[in-house]
Amino acid sequence: MSVEEHAFSGEIGHLADRKQFVLTEAEQREIAQLAQPINIRSKATVFKEREPKVAVYTLTQGIAIRYRMKPDGHKQIVDFALPGDFLNSPFPDRHTCSVDVISQATAYQFPKRRFMTFVEAHPKILRELLETYLQQIDAAYEHMLLLGRGTAEERFVEFIIRWRERVGRKGALANLVPLPMSRRDIADYLGLTIETVSRLLANFEREKVLRVIPKGLQLMGPTERPLLFERSYKVIQ
Repeated sequence: MSVEEHAFSGEIGHLADRKQFVLTEAEQREIAQLAQPINIRSKATVFKEREPKVAVYTLTQGIAIRYRMKPDGHKQIVDFALPGDFLNSPFPDRHTCSVDVISQATAYQFPKRRFMTFVEAHPKILRELLETYLQQIDAAYEHMLLLGRGTAEERFVEFIIRWRERVGRKGALANLVPLPMSRRDIADYLGLTIETVSRLLANFEREKVLRVIPKGLQLMGPTERPLLFERSYKVIQ
């Protein structure tokens, strides 16, 4: 295995941890030949909503934001992508959302037609891709329910619960929760104003259920269930 294939297999391994992909060495070599590593500068747009899709991307380093523009010109963030995540689905012919990176990032770029030819020749991988796509649809549906039914506090707490689970998936959960996104990004994701997000953080700090630290939060209480999580009303059943 070449140096490039070895590096790629490591990234696919990270993807496997998050998406349950299990590739043989032969499959890793085959898909590595399709991958083109790219560097993405801070705050850059990877692709825009409704553009024709010519490539599929997996994030290997950094954090990305998936979003759509509302008719009033405001941004509605759909999701945050972590290393190992696909930035877009390979199935639709056009991008269903726009993607920006928060800071300097890297990704693998696959020509869409060649990528689809590969997965169609490997039914197991195609099935797993479809399952991942359906999971993303389910997550988007749950998020819409939260936006429609949850109070500002409920939305914020549920976001921290889920984000903590996502960033902790590679290891044990911790009460130190990194937040590389801005308060504006969090507000746009939760359908709130930045003033509301700031007010919630100030209230939680005053109640000693969390502490705001540079680029993150320190949750108070036991790791198994921090004090903040007692504020969750389980809006989504």
